[in-house]
Amino acid sequence: MVSWAMKLLKLAVVAALAVVVTSCGPSIEMPKGTSKGYASARLTQRNPNLPAITDPTEKGIHGMIQNSISKQFAAKGLAYGAGDADLVVGYLVIYQEPGMTTSYQEYFGYGRSAEELTDLAHVRGTVEGKRPDFFRQAGIVVDVIDRKTNKLVYRGFTKGDVVKGVSDFTRATRINAGIAQALAGFFR
Repeated sequence: MVSWAMKLLKLAVVAALAVVVTSCGPSIEMPKGTSKGYASARLTQRNPNLPAITDPTEKGIHGMIQNSISKQFAAKGLAYGAGDADLVVGYLVIYQEPGMTTSYQEYFGYGRSAEELTDLAHVRGTVEGKRPDFFRQAGIVVDVIDRKTNKLVYRGFTKGDVVKGVSDFTRATRINAGIAQALAGFFR
C-alpha cells in the first residue's frame, strides 16, 4: 500500500515540476499589429555610451538595414525619421554557425527580450538544427513599438544563409528582400 502511495506522490511531483518548467520557458511576444492608424516612424536611438562601430563591413550592413527599413516605411506612405514619430523601429541581428549564436543589439532598444530571442534562435538553429554541413546564417528581428504607449505593436523576422564575398549591391538586395519579408505582415 505504501509503494502505491509513493508512486502516486512521485507522479504528482513529476507532473507539478513539468508545469513549473514549461511555465518558466521563454515566452516570446510575437504581436502582429498593422500600420493602420499610424503616420510616421523612426529608428530606435542607439546607446550613445557604446563605442562607435568601426568595422567597415558591420557598419555597412547596419547602414543597409537602416536604409531598407526607411524605404519600406516610405513606400507604404509613412513618414520616416522624425524624433516625434508615432512608431519606433528596432532591429536585432542574430548570427549563427554550428554550435554558436551571437547577436548585435545596438539598434534593438531595451526591455524587449533580446537575450531570450537570441537563446531561442540558438536552440532552434544550432541545438535542434539538422544541417549536417558547416553553415553561416543570419537573421533579423524587426520590432515596431508605439512611441506613446511603449507597447510592442509588431514583431517580424527573417533569416537566411550568409554569403561571403558578394558585392554591396547583392548584399543590399538580399537585405532589402529580408526586411520586406520581416515587415510584410505589418503593412497588410
